[in-house]
Amino acid sequence: MDFTNILNIERLILSSIIFDYEQIFEVSLILKKDDFYLKAHQDIYEVMLNLQEEGLPIDEEFIRNRISRENFNENILLDIVSSKPITEPQAYALELKESSKLRKLEYLSKNIIVNISNEKNSQDIITNIHINIENIENETLQKIPSIKDTIKEIKEDMKKASLNGSKILGQSSGLDALDNIIGAFEDGDLIVIAARPSMGKTSIISTIATQALKDKNGVLIESLEMPRKKIVSRLIASKSGESLTDLKKGLIRNIDNFNEAVDFYENSELIIHDKAYPTILELQNRIKVTLRKNPNIKNVFIDHTGKIQLLGKTREDIEIGHISAMLKKIARDYNIRVFLLQQLNRSLESRENKRPMLSDLKNSGNIEEDADIVLGLYRDAYYKKEKNKPSMFSQGNIEDAEILILKNRDGRVGTAKVSFEGKSARFLNKVENEPTIIEFE
Repeated sequence: MDFTNILNIERLILSSIIFDYEQIFEVSLILKKDDFYLKAHQDIYEVMLNLQEEGLPIDEEFIRNRISRENFNENILLDIVSSKPITEPQAYALELKESSKLRKLEYLSKNIIVNISNEKNSQDIITNIHINIENIENETLQKIPSIKDTIKEIKEDMKKASLNGSKILGQSSGLDALDNIIGAFEDGDLIVIAARPSMGKTSIISTIATQALKDKNGVLIESLEMPRKKIVSRLIASKSGESLTDLKKGLIRNIDNFNEAVDFYENSELIIHDKAYPTILELQNRIKVTLRKNPNIKNVFIDHTGKIQLLGKTREDIEIGHISAMLKKIARDYNIRVFLLQQLNRSLESRENKRPMLSDLKNSGNIEEDADIVLGLYRDAYYKKEKNKPSMFSQGNIEDAEILILKNRDGRVGTAKVSFEGKSARFLNKVENEPTIIEFE
C-alpha cells in the first residue's frame, strides 16, 4: 500500500469518528495508536480515545483543546475535518491494521539484518523474532487458553461450589423460588428483566441489589428514569418493611428497622447514577469508568432501555440491539453480572393471558439473543384491580406474584412463585395469603 493511500485512509477513519463519535466503539477494538503511520494522526487518535474514556464529545474543539501544541500542525486537523466521512469505517480500520502489521514486519526484517551484521548470537536472534511475531499476531488474536487450563478452571469452580453447599457459583437473587430454578446469576451474564409498567421492575432491582450488598458484592445502579433519592427511599422501604408512602410523609412505624436499613446502605458499596437519557456512548463510558475505579462492583443494573437516547440513524430495533451487545460485552470483559430492564409494549395487554412471553421482545433488537437469562414479571392482582387504578404503593396486602424464567441459557426455565408487597415496593419469598372473604349482597 502506498504512503498517500495510507494517509488518506487514516484521515477518513478519524473524520468518521468526529462525524459520528459512536464509530469509535468498533474502531478502538481494531486499531491502536501506533497503527497510524503519521505521528500527528497518532496524537489525534490518542486524544479521541481519552475523550471517549471521559465521556466527553469527540469533536474539533475538544480535540484542539486537548492536543499537545508541540509539533502540532493545525492544517492536519483541518484536513481531517474537511475529509468526507465514511459510514462503515471498520473495513478501513482493518485495512489500516493490515498495513500496520506489514510495516512492523518490515521493521523486524531490517532489524534481523542489523543483528546478523553485528554478529549477535543466532539463538538470541531467533528468540527475538518469535517474540516480535507473536506480539504482532496478538494484536488481533487473543491468547486462547489451553483445554488443560480450562478444565483446571472448571474443577476449581466445582470445588468452590461443593464447599458452598453445592450451590451454583454466582449471585443469589434473594428469592428462594427463583434461585431453585436458575441456581444463581453467574459472572459474565446479561440478565434481562421484562415487564409492563407498574409490574415491579424497579422493585426487583431493590431485592436483588440488597442481596448482592449483603453478600459483600458492590452494586452500580444506572437509574435513567428515577432520581437517586427515590431509588434510595425504595431501597430503605424494601429492607425495613416501612411503607414508602409513610416515608414520604416523614412517618416511621419501626425506628429500629428503619435505622438498620439506613446504616446498611450507608456502609455498603452502592453507587447510583441518575442522569437521564444518556447516549449509548455516555452510558458505556460511565459504567466502565465506575468499574475501573471500584473493582468490587459485581452487579450493574440499568433501568431501563427506553430511557437510553437513541441516535435515530437506523431502525430502533437495531439501535436497541447495539445497547444489549454493548452491555453483554461489558459483562464478559469485566466478569460481572449486568441486569437490563426492558419495558414491554402494550400489545401484551390485548391478549387474555397477560403473562410475558419471549415473543414480546421481538421488536427489541437482539436483546433476546444477547441475554443469558430473561425474566418476566407478572402480578395477577394488578389486572384485577386495574379498573380502580390503585397505586402499587397504597396496597397493604401481600399479593401473589410470578417471575417467569423465559430463557436460561445454562439451565431450566419455569415460573417462580413469589410474593409482592406494594407498600414497601418489594418482592418476598412466597407468603401464603389468607383466603379472600367474599361478601354476598
